[in-house]
Amino acid sequence: MASVRKLKKDINHLAYELLAEAFSYKHFHPEMEEKKLDEAIKKLVLKRNELISKANNPEEAENEDSIKEHYRNIRKEMQDMISSLDHLTK
Repeated sequence: MASVRKLKKDINHLAYELLAEAFSYKHFHPEMEEKKLDEAIKKLVLKRNELISKANNPEEAENEDSIKEHYRNIRKEMQDMISSLDHLTK
């Protein structure tokens, strides 16, 4: 991991791109329910806030390997954040 700063920038970038994608999808599919879009946006924002908090406050670790594992898990959760928009198409 290069730095926590870069990780937080990546989290923000991904969240903003997914939000833009959600709004673009809504623009091109006006028949979509507003409730679905609102729910997707809420999930994205909450997940972004959760990941930023985890990046800022790593768990107390006994060694360096457990800290690295903590940040790997954050990266995995970022990948899961992408799937949060899947239910818009259903």
